[in-house]
Amino acid sequence: MDPSRRKRAFLPKVRTGCLTCKARKIKCDQAKPHCHRCTSTGRKCDGYRLPSPSTPSLRPPPTQTQALFASKAERRSFHYFQTQACHSLGGYFHSSFWGREVLQAAIHHPPIRHLVIALGAAYEVFHDGPTSNHHEDVGGMELALQQCNSSIARLAALTTKSPGSPQPVETVCCVLTASILFVYLASVRGHLAEAIGHVRSGMKVLHDFDQSIQHGPSSPSYPVPVSQLRALLLSLYGQLRVMVDDVALESTHDILVTQLKPAALYISVPEAHRHVETLFYNTQAFVQDAAIHPPSSPERLEAIVARHRDLCAVLESSRDALDVLSNSHELSGPSHQDKGLMVLRLHHLVIAIRLRIDVLRPDQRESAFDELEANFEEMLGYCEQLVEADDGNTPPKPSCSSGLGYVMPLHTIAARCRTPRIRKRAVYLLSAHSHREGLWDGVLAGQIAAQAQEIEEDAVDVPENRVREVKIKFQGDKAALLQFVTVGDWKRGHQGTQRVIEW
Repeated sequence: MDPSRRKRAFLPKVRTGCLTCKARKIKCDQAKPHCHRCTSTGRKCDGYRLPSPSTPSLRPPPTQTQALFASKAERRSFHYFQTQACHSLGGYFHSSFWGREVLQAAIHHPPIRHLVIALGAAYEVFHDGPTSNHHEDVGGMELALQQCNSSIARLAALTTKSPGSPQPVETVCCVLTASILFVYLASVRGHLAEAIGHVRSGMKVLHDFDQSIQHGPSSPSYPVPVSQLRALLLSLYGQLRVMVDDVALESTHDILVTQLKPAALYISVPEAHRHVETLFYNTQAFVQDAAIHPPSSPERLEAIVARHRDLCAVLESSRDALDVLSNSHELSGPSHQDKGLMVLRLHHLVIAIRLRIDVLRPDQRESAFDELEANFEEMLGYCEQLVEADDGNTPPKPSCSSGLGYVMPLHTIAARCRTPRIRKRAVYLLSAHSHREGLWDGVLAGQIAAQAQEIEEDAVDVPENRVREVKIKFQGDKAALLQFVTVGDWKRGHQGTQRVIEW
């Protein structure tokens, strides 16, 4: 070789460059969200490859083990949460929160640690059976209740303050995290009314925090930022609003209503989830607001029409952005991310159906669903794929997750679709697979939808006897009084058919 010839330096390959530079086989400067190498030359930067979801090891040093856990039972349940429960609770979009941030908070904050232990113990009983985690003569649910009481005592001591003085941001973050964990602990135990109570309590803490201006927006010493806790709590509140319409009457300022911008580009599946979820709950707030405050003036009518137009535009942009993300994702997409994309497409369909129904003609709402059979069938196809992918070939076990999922869309199909074959298939998927998503219990939703179908099938005048809404009044931990209000009941102001359901 000619010694004067320039030799290429042998350097390790950088595998974290953007997709565009990797395709062009050039070095990427890895700037975020778009690399300068692409943008400076007028090219479109397609973003970065998504890392495979993983749960990092957050084991505390051995010298701290005794200080963290008072017994082998506590250590065992914490380990079960860390290795098993957090993966299910993370769902399709929140693996980082449940598998990393919550565990970091648990190591340094005793109230959260007690709740993680409680959730680990309760989840093992929920998933594997009541005799699965007996240890040292302490049953799983007994240990969970003990840890709940310890967490409540710790939180009470933490939040004790003189009247009028604001809570430190770190304390508020700890309380908000505890509220979220309490909700999912109640959900795992099947105590829906209790879970709803914790959502309301968390929203009050969030409201008080927003009203206080003496502190900063975040706490550098707490592993979860306020913005993330707010989004998780608002997601649960949004579920409550979908489930119970009357909640919308409780406040003049609707916290679900935000200024939505069209989606230009989704960099990642979690980012797409945040935007689609925000759009979904804004749509829910729009539908409820139009029902509560129908147009009484030309200005009000114009405002409703303008808001509907804006929501439709955001939906269209979100579909386009999700298509771009999906096309780039096919290069390396892990199956977990693929399921997340499917869930987002499913909710695009749910939003589209809600925006197709004319909110200015509530008397024709139920008959309008007759024309949407194709939409419901497409939704059912996504749900079937998700159920099959989650359960695999093994007998399905109970599970609980956070974020958007398929339980609420399945209930929408079962409650609104007019084709018996499609809606009965939706009821079967809800009832046969014991899956919960926050406040949404699939088995319970299936039972309610099945009873609504019975009422409609026994009717002579089908249009008048279609179930328009179901009102729920909880009676104890695992029972509720249901009011099935038909179209005829709604027109005449009747309370509807009452039935008691237990689970």
